[in-house]
Amino acid sequence: MTNDDFDYYNDQDFEWTGVLNLYSGSEFLNQKDTIFRIELLLAEDLEKSEWSILKSLGQSWTWGEDRRIKAFELLDFQYVNKKLVFDFRTIRKSQRYDEIKYFLFDLGAGIESEGNKIEEIQVRELK
Repeated sequence: MTNDDFDYYNDQDFEWTGVLNLYSGSEFLNQKDTIFRIELLLAEDLEKSEWSILKSLGQSWTWGEDRRIKAFELLDFQYVNKKLVFDFRTIRKSQRYDEIKYFLFDLGAGIESEGNKIEEIQVRELK
């Protein structure tokens, strides 16, 4: 784990995405090399052209005060019946911040900006 000595966004900055109503933190210890799955149920189907954009977000997502911190490696991406599935391996974990929440904020902002909505979020560790 790393100690990130900077102030980042607070929950109120992204409250409009609705993520905080659906995600309150992971129920597992997320640390380096943890493999986990994020499943999101959307209100409406995505167009096929949006799939590659969301996969790319999962592959290249970074965060931090200068957006240079890569927390996860995308292992798999699927989209079936309004459900997005991201399988990740944690490659860098902060002691101070929940990177999963920040990924969900960015993902939710993109989905909301396209007129869609996240209806359900599940995050679980894969063994």
